[in-house]
Order: sequence, then C-alpha cells, then structure tokens
Amino acid sequence: MMKRLLTLSMVLVISAAVLTGCSGGNGSSSALNSVGTSVDGNEVAIEQASMKLVDAVQNGGYELIGTEELNAWVTEGKEMIIIDTMPADSYAKGRIPGALNAELPKTGMADVTAEQREAFTALLGDDKDVPVVVYCGFVACERSDVGAVIAKELGYNNVYRCPGGIVAWENAGYEAEK
Repeated sequence: MMKRLLTLSMVLVISAAVLTGCSGGNGSSSALNSVGTSVDGNEVAIEQASMKLVDAVQNGGYELIGTEELNAWVTEGKEMIIIDTMPADSYAKGRIPGALNAELPKTGMADVTAEQREAFTALLGDDKDVPVVVYCGFVACERSDVGAVIAKELGYNNVYRCPGGIVAWENAGYEAEK
C-alpha cells in the first residue's frame, strides 16, 4: 500500500511540475487551464492510461525505463538483454538495436501459450542479475507487461519495461535496427 501511495504521489508531483513548467512562466491561470499533455485538452484518457501503467508496474514488480535512458544504455554498450515482444513482422520492420524477438499476446498473461513462454524464456539466459528490458509497440500495448511479469516470475532481478516501445524510440529520432 505504501509503495502504491509513493508511486501515486510521484505521478502527481511530476504532473504538477509538468503543468507548472508548461504554463509559460507567467503564472497566468488561463495559460495553466489551457495547457496539458493532451492535444484536445482532455486529460481523462491520459490519466486513465497513466493509472493503468502505474497499476501494471506495481502488480508486476518490475521497473520502468524511459526511451532516453534506454538509448543511453544502448549507446554506451551496457550489458543487458532487450526483448521486443511484438510479432515477427513488426520486429523485422524495425527494432531497438540489439533487441531479440519473442512474440507475446497483447491481451494479457492468461493468453500466454506454453510455446510463447518457452520462446521468451529461452532468450533470457542464465544470469538472473543482468538487466532485462522488454518493450512492445506503444504505452497501451500489454505485450511488454506480459514479458516483464514472466521475467520477474522466473526470478530475474533487474527487469525493466520501456512503455513507449518502438514507436517512442522512433518518435525520439533514434535509429531502429532492421
């Protein structure tokens, strides 16, 4: 419960900082009221997605890594296992450099087949302390959550989910491997 409150508090503090930073610095309430993270000004969908992500992370017991930090890890050659959980055709079109591929269901843990679990597990290796980064297509996709949960269930200690996935990677201007 404390971890959930701490995470929720962090989300609220970050949201407040973003809104304050986006106000243009003049402190006018009209600027603050019209600016947010949603293009149409409706924050409900973004709030719901944020809460769903926080809930998944807390329930899964893994960490999040942002696109920028993952790019730094890739650039510096940090030892890690990166797994793209999208279908093979998506993986072939473009992936985060060094990523391996094991397709997982986008519908959640209940739909993981024995073959999918086995293929994913085979990519993890024996070192349970090496960082494992899983990603899929975008924040709302659940494939990366499924992979992170499987890795945690198998006893891997440093499991990260990159929620923006390949879409955020490419949107950030980072080169995708093909």
